[in-house]
Amino acid sequence: MRFSPESLTAEAFQPFGKVLEHSGAGRRHMIESNFSQKEEDLRQAIWVSRLPDAAQFPLVIDQLERHPHSHQAFIPLLEKPFLVVCCPDLPDGAPDLAKTRAFIADRGQGVIYRRNVWHAGLRVLAAPAEFVVVMALSDKDDDVLLDLETELLIEGGANREDERI
Repeated sequence: MRFSPESLTAEAFQPFGKVLEHSGAGRRHMIESNFSQKEEDLRQAIWVSRLPDAAQFPLVIDQLERHPHSHQAFIPLLEKPFLVVCCPDLPDGAPDLAKTRAFIADRGQGVIYRRNVWHAGLRVLAAPAEFVVVMALSDKDDDVLLDLETELLIEGGANREDERI
C-alpha cells in the first residue's frame, strides 16, 4: 500500500488527535487533553527521546503501535520536521490500513495521538532530533505493537532539512 505525506494541519489530523502549535494572536493557545482516565491506576510520565538518524523516502512501515491507556504527545525540542503516520480502526479494533494518512509536521508543530490510535513509531526527516514525550503509564500493556502483514510505503517528501524548514 502506497501513501504520500501531506502537510500536517489541525483539521486533517483531528480524527487521530491534536496538533500542538500556537494559533491566534493571544499570548497563550490552550490545548486541552486528558492523558488518562480517572478510574485507572496510571502515573504521568515525561521523557526526552533522541533520534540520531533521519528517515529516507521511500519509507517502509512494517509495524504500528497504539496505547490503550493514554494519549501520547510528541513535543519537538529542536526545529526538525518529522513524519506522522496513523490510521483509524476497523470495527474489530484492527488498523484500517486502507485509510492510512501520512503527514509531515513542520517546525513549531507537535502532536498528541488520541488514546488507542494506531500510528507508526516516530520518524524524523532531519537529524538529530529530540522530543519530549508525555503519556500516562500503567506498567502493563502500555504499548501494543502490531507487525503488519502488508507493509505501508510512504513515498515522496524532502530528505534535506533546508527543503522542509
